[in-house]
Amino acid sequence: MFGTMTLWLVAKHLEEDGVFAMEMLSTYWPIAIGFVGLVWFLLTRVGGGERQFPYRKKPAIMTRNEQEFYQALLRAAGDRFDVFAMVRIADLLSVEPIPKRLNWQNRINCKHVDFVLCDTESQEALLAIEVDDRSHQRQSRQDRDYFVDRAFAAAGLPLLRIQATRNYSAKELRKAIDTEMQAKPSKKLASERRIKVG
Repeated sequence: MFGTMTLWLVAKHLEEDGVFAMEMLSTYWPIAIGFVGLVWFLLTRVGGGERQFPYRKKPAIMTRNEQEFYQALLRAAGDRFDVFAMVRIADLLSVEPIPKRLNWQNRINCKHVDFVLCDTESQEALLAIEVDDRSHQRQSRQDRDYFVDRAFAAAGLPLLRIQATRNYSAKELRKAIDTEMQAKPSKKLASERRIKVG
């Protein structure tokens, strides 16, 4: 349709001596439509007939600091827990059936936590862990952290916030995990109880 309209406009502007080139267009319209289709096909199918997508693989799913923490976390967890990295909050928490449920769901769909410890048998999430670097000093991050802290507290899933550092002690981390998992629910949010394990 777009191609036909374009050709009609071209024909209208090819006016010579008061006579439109519509006769020419009406005779050759299948060729014109085919040409427009070919151009569209070539523009959308580049590189071996496959459509190009603007994605590329990242070098790693974790920063270097998160990798260091992950190694310490694996040592601290031992065979007591399964450790998962970069888990979407929407895979951990669900929204109760309330008005504007979709609004609440959308607020967690694109957020994730750095690590989650799960039961090795049932895969139940037992503890979420965030490694907070300097970016968490920005107001936008503090607002995000406040929301996440409240969401986890409401759901009853413990959230442990660890202050990012150069080195992490697996022994101290294991102690912090055990303390957090045995603690009674606190009125203080996780960001108010951020600890250092290194």
